[in-house]
Amino acid sequence: MTVKPFYDVLILGTGIGGGMLGSILSRHGLNVLMLDSEAHPRFAIGEATTPDTNFRLKLLSLKYDVPEIARLSAFHSTRDFISPACGVKRAFSFLYQREGQDQNALETHQYPTLAPPMGPDCHFFRQDTDAYMMAVALNYGANVRQQTKVAEIDIQKDYVTLTSDKGEKFRGKFLVDGTGMKSVLSHKFDLRDDPEKFRTNTRAIFTHMVGVKLYDQVGKPRQNHGLKYPLSQSTLHHVFEGGWFWIIPFNNHQDSTNPLCSVGLVLNRRVHPETGMDPETEFWSYVNKFPDMVHQFDGAQAVRNWVSTGRLQYGSKNITGHRYCLLSHAGFFIDPLYSTGLALTTAWVDLLGGQLLKAFETNDFAVENFEHLNQFFVNNIIYADQMVASSFVSFRDFDLWDSWFRVWVVGLFIGTCLNASLYLKYIETKDRKVLEMSGKEPYSVLLGGKFTEFQKLFRPALAEMDRVRDGETTPAEAAKKIRSLFDGLKYVPTYWRWHEAFVRTTPAFTIWGMTKMYFWFMFFAPSSLRKSLFGWSSFTAYKYILASILDSNRASARRKRSYIRDVFKAWNQEWLPGPVKSHE
Repeated sequence: MTVKPFYDVLILGTGIGGGMLGSILSRHGLNVLMLDSEAHPRFAIGEATTPDTNFRLKLLSLKYDVPEIARLSAFHSTRDFISPACGVKRAFSFLYQREGQDQNALETHQYPTLAPPMGPDCHFFRQDTDAYMMAVALNYGANVRQQTKVAEIDIQKDYVTLTSDKGEKFRGKFLVDGTGMKSVLSHKFDLRDDPEKFRTNTRAIFTHMVGVKLYDQVGKPRQNHGLKYPLSQSTLHHVFEGGWFWIIPFNNHQDSTNPLCSVGLVLNRRVHPETGMDPETEFWSYVNKFPDMVHQFDGAQAVRNWVSTGRLQYGSKNITGHRYCLLSHAGFFIDPLYSTGLALTTAWVDLLGGQLLKAFETNDFAVENFEHLNQFFVNNIIYADQMVASSFVSFRDFDLWDSWFRVWVVGLFIGTCLNASLYLKYIETKDRKVLEMSGKEPYSVLLGGKFTEFQKLFRPALAEMDRVRDGETTPAEAAKKIRSLFDGLKYVPTYWRWHEAFVRTTPAFTIWGMTKMYFWFMFFAPSSLRKSLFGWSSFTAYKYILASILDSNRASARRKRSYIRDVFKAWNQEWLPGPVKSHE
């Protein structure tokens, strides 16, 4: 058998997480080998980013000096530098559906993402974004072997040996498993935990389709629902008792080159257990329950085989061990609701990348040095399970869902503000100690899960949801109590009126919306909260916005000049390489 060169780090999987980690480690001089049993381009889910993901990607790019990662952090840079096949996400939108009834335009919710230049968010066409990140890793010096299936794993005291099904051997000092749900290390070491420990119990049916109508073509007009952004330019959730649909269009902007739409149905197995039906037939059986969805899917056709899952939830007893670590979704998964998967992957790459660079610098790979990754795993899996399971409880009643939606919004708002504050503080000071905070609590935990003031809201709200679940109170009583928790919060602008049921969306986060919010925090929030969430100078943000506008104008002028030149002249020097800009 041939033994390949000795590597520093072996990464199983060349998805977006493996690509970011491989890029970071290679950029800092480590000899990396990435192996994958498949090849790009390929289908993957986990397609929608969030404002929190956005800032985590920006911070990751700066912290490890990999500017290509920042191109994933907002729609316009993704479109221009990676793929116009990706869609734009200007909001999260939720439509409450009642079986056999037209959708009530006043039973809708929306949470806007950030306006340019900080946003908006993106619908990743994963076959393009994942292949891009793998190519970035290659460009920094990583080695990649696709269509190479690992048959054996042998972990010794000082190194790891992988043997392919063709007899090739690869050795390295550390192994990262980024193979997702079918994690090879989880299988080898029996790491999977009992899924019955989770509150959430769901299954999914999904594919990509053509012909799915943009909802604004078939739903109620804006004057009826009064939301801030077109529903078609959002990650659209059709919510109903016991489940929800996702609609993630890639064709929702003028520059799109992609006619596809990602669609999926997620069902609470306690309410909608497995039927044994063909997945396509079962998907359509649920679409046909809701008149507005029938209109949206009229004429739609799948372009990939339908996927039907068993229970989605899985976890691990540990995600680190001697000379190995599992990467995010190889470790656990709860549910695609709220699009937290990419944020989690980015946070995980940050923590693991930083620890691996320290380990190679000191030549110390002791398991206890990686223990904080286990704690990060525990914090996020428990919190995500609580948030999602309570959402499924809330779906039984619109009023209850309305109140719980507000809890999630505040959590996402806090999580976004924490990391936005780090980012802008670094832009302002250029102090690299600021970037180091991204791997520490409360910044590392999703949805504000370790922000003390938010936990004072979350814990009593969760208790009310548990009482509904256990039949100890009514949805109406619980909804009233949960909404009352928002009255007088010191970190939610009072002009949001977030405790009032008729308010179904926050203000848009445009420059005007952000300015108003910044000064609300300056004059009305306690100084400790203001420092954590808005601890940067307003001039920093305005300079950033102005520079982005000027950069956009220069790019437009350059394109116009080159277009006119090409009408008359053949030769140019635009092929000369230049520095990579982050274009956040």
